Amino acid sequence: MVEFKELSYEVVEVGETFMSDDFLIKPEDVATFAFAVDDYNPWYFEESPFGGKITHPVLLGNQALFMRHCKYMISAGLHAKIQFEFLEPTRPGMRVRSHGKVIDKYERRGRHYMVTQFETIEESTNTVLTRGQFTQMLFPKSGVHQDAKNS
Repeated sequence: MVEFKELSYEVVEVGETFMSDDFLIKPEDVATFAFAVDDYNPWYFEESPFGGKITHPVLLGNQALFMRHCKYMISAGLHAKIQFEFLEPTRPGMRVRSHGKVIDKYERRGRHYMVTQFETIEESTNTVLTRGQFTQMLFPKSGVHQDAKNS
């Protein structure tokens, strides 16, 4: 059984690893995402130059962010930076999973940050589809940084 701790600067450790739940990309996911971002590129619904339908490149962006939820309750945070490298197209019918590792945590101007590196992999072939990293500001338990209390 997994014990879920509150994600905080004090608890998270550099080198700590994460793994998301698996995710089956369904045609409905492609259509829902297209609606959400108002992007109906025909490659998502018909043939593409990549041989068949593909998905929007950032459809799985949250997949990498959700992998921390396998160990932690994440009440609040602010995404300071995110980088993606798209290596292979994602397609409906793929079953994918993200793997990641905390590569840094630091304090800057009284605020705490963690940096997580990740890869999203197609499970049946172990093909790396996307890799990148994201930096998140971690809010204190009070929800307010010390300098904001004095404002």
